[in-house]
Amino acid sequence: MSSAPGSGPAAVVGAVASEPRLGPGYSAAGDAAAADFWSLLVNARTSDQLCRAWLGILCQWIPGTQAGLLLLHEAGDNYAPAAVWPDPERDMSHLAGVAQQALVERRGVVRDESSGLAQCAYPLLSADQTYGVVVLHVVARGDAAVRDALRLLHWGAGWLVGLFDRRHLLDRDLRLRRSALLQDLLLGVLAESRPEDAARWVVNRLAEALPCRQALVGRAKGDDGIELLSVSGSASFEPHSNLMAAAREAMREAVRSGQPEVHPLQELDGNAPALAASALADYCQEAEARSAIALPLEHRGRRVGALLLDFDARIFPETREFAQTLALALAPALDLHQTASRSLWAHARERTRAWTSGLVGPRYPGLKLAGIAAAVALLLAAVVPVDFRVRSPSTVEGQVQRAAVAPFAGFIQESRLRAGDRVKQGDVLARLDDRELKLEASKWAAQAELAERKLREAMARGNAVAVQLGQAEVDEAQAELSLVNSKLARVDVTAPFDGVVVRGDLSQQLGAPVDQGKLLFEVAPLSAWRV
Repeated sequence: MSSAPGSGPAAVVGAVASEPRLGPGYSAAGDAAAADFWSLLVNARTSDQLCRAWLGILCQWIPGTQAGLLLLHEAGDNYAPAAVWPDPERDMSHLAGVAQQALVERRGVVRDESSGLAQCAYPLLSADQTYGVVVLHVVARGDAAVRDALRLLHWGAGWLVGLFDRRHLLDRDLRLRRSALLQDLLLGVLAESRPEDAARWVVNRLAEALPCRQALVGRAKGDDGIELLSVSGSASFEPHSNLMAAAREAMREAVRSGQPEVHPLQELDGNAPALAASALADYCQEAEARSAIALPLEHRGRRVGALLLDFDARIFPETREFAQTLALALAPALDLHQTASRSLWAHARERTRAWTSGLVGPRYPGLKLAGIAAAVALLLAAVVPVDFRVRSPSTVEGQVQRAAVAPFAGFIQESRLRAGDRVKQGDVLARLDDRELKLEASKWAAQAELAERKLREAMARGNAVAVQLGQAEVDEAQAELSLVNSKLARVDVTAPFDGVVVRGDLSQQLGAPVDQGKLLFEVAPLSAWRV
């Protein structure tokens, strides 16, 4: 059964306010329960509270509703219960089939049961987005009542889908604004020439864009120290004041742990990768802030510094996650500034300290083994004589390589040798087709004989001009005949000396045309080689 078009969320609110028809068993207690659901809907602070209130209102409003189930989309193709009415512990597995059908068919579905009940399901759709499905178990009081129930279900689903769409747009707008902020921060940091100026840009921009009271950035100094670079809203600050000392200690604690630290402890949820810090609590007390978060700045395993944000209100999970993203993005940019500002002596000292700590400290066992192996290898190379060998790709070839090429353009008639075969001087490597040459030789021989006959006749008549023309024709015919005969003498491609064929295989090219000068074989002597 397809759903009828609804009138939107406003129609649902109006119907709830004026429609006198109520479900079975509706009483003063039910009125109080409905009022509780409306109060929960108005004051909902979480998605679970909102879904539970919406489903409770819908189930109490649709007549004959025995149970209700709201499934919302999760990762992949999974759908999980977001609300169950009337008892959250009630088994609703018998409604899974109609819910699956509504999701697949993307329309309202009604299934009648033999017990006089009906299952009504309606998907929560918005364009090509599927948010979930709502399923009701209602008393079947005729087709009209079921259609009314499905219509109300459609109206209620439209209100919830509209709310989801609005939240989706708000979330997307928030992500876009935060992406723009992150890009603005990075561009500003890279545009500055000194680490202090870059840090000042970061803290002032964060204090302006985030709901925080104050932002502070410090850089790592030495093995376990923190130097404050900038404080938001302050062109200068007293680094030795109690507040700045507490801020440095909170940053140092975050850098030591290598994880974000949050105060108070109630700001954390079960999955937050952060710790409650005593030094951060001291800072909040000194700064008179309700909450704060300290984030270590690390890049490629190197400590860069720390970022500290304090707030007048609680830290929401979205703000904490964005702050962690900021720390991950800003650490490489700030590290680039600090690296560029160091002197050559500072660079050399840092690299030496890093190698020394890697060889002496408890970490990097692979580096220690490599150092020991290198020392042993140097010692052995100094005291043990060994043969010096060079391994590299190489080619062994004849010291002299002679090419056997096609003497003229023609076709390959015969070839019995290939690379690797030994030959003697004069052995036939390949033979070109001489049939056309023989025909051409016969042609020019006949032309020469005819020209000589014409020459004799002209001489007998005493015609000097005819004699000269006849002599020219005789010379031309004999020249062409000599050329053809020279080609016939070279139809055999022979080996220039004793050796081995190092390149060439025409066994698969018999009858193929070749151009004059084309390389057919290469022959190398057996007596001299080179690498």
